[in-house]
Amino acid sequence: MRIVYYTSGITGAGRLVLGISIGNALARHGIKCNYTMVHTSPVAHLADEFSNIKIPLETTVELSPERCRSSVLYKTLKKLKPDILLVNHQWFMIYNIIEEMKCKKIYLSDYVYDSHFKVPIAGGVLSFKPEQYERIIAIEPFKSPIPMENINPLVMRNRDEILSRDKAIDRLGLDNGRKIALYAYSGNFEDQSNFMDKYRDLENNYQVVKSSVFDKGLFPIVDYYNAFDFIICTGGYNFVWDSVYFMKKAVFEPVPVKFCDQKKRIENSRDFSFDVNGADQLIKNILAL
Repeated sequence: MRIVYYTSGITGAGRLVLGISIGNALARHGIKCNYTMVHTSPVAHLADEFSNIKIPLETTVELSPERCRSSVLYKTLKKLKPDILLVNHQWFMIYNIIEEMKCKKIYLSDYVYDSHFKVPIAGGVLSFKPEQYERIIAIEPFKSPIPMENINPLVMRNRDEILSRDKAIDRLGLDNGRKIALYAYSGNFEDQSNFMDKYRDLENNYQVVKSSVFDKGLFPIVDYYNAFDFIICTGGYNFVWDSVYFMKKAVFEPVPVKFCDQKKRIENSRDFSFDVNGADQLIKNILAL
């Protein structure tokens, strides 16, 4: 069985991490398959444990009905010949070629504005077509105008797969007798210094571990979560749901992003808890196709 996960990624690692979470779940369940991630992430090396192909970010012109079959995306997917295609976020990039993919398709939707499903293009509006997919699955809690099934958020590791507190603290080279805080950032590089300065007094009460996508921070950071007594991070998908899943005391600071309002994700997380990794739930959905 050939499974392909397709997503985007321009500045960070967030959507690539979702692909890694799926790959880990496939391995965890002993699924024999060829699993490949196709993406545009600038940090492709983070996924080197799995087969992953970085492709250029193509335009609406290159992916238009007239030219899409000459695109790198089309040629890459045709070469991979997936039996199952998982599409995260970038439905509009694959819109004109998805029906030529003779396989089962699942759309995985993180929280987005309603407008995400209607994209203005030259000459009109591109609207999401639910009929292009066998399953449409929301991978975090949110309301959408598109009917979706719901599973829990996808997490890279299960709780029994990360380092113990003692081992994590030892690897970080910290004092086991003092409280430890994680200060993690993902967002625009220009905003990083302001974010980091806001909580500069944190070091008066905690040993502070700082990690950012821009300075070769810890990865996978969840491996060290048992060491942290307190977390301050942005409102991105992985930071929020990793903190909820691992039951960490955390403060989330929203940063501006194009497709959603992180404040809404943070609000949704306040009354949501889960014990089952959504990546494991997704594997069951894949096997049921």
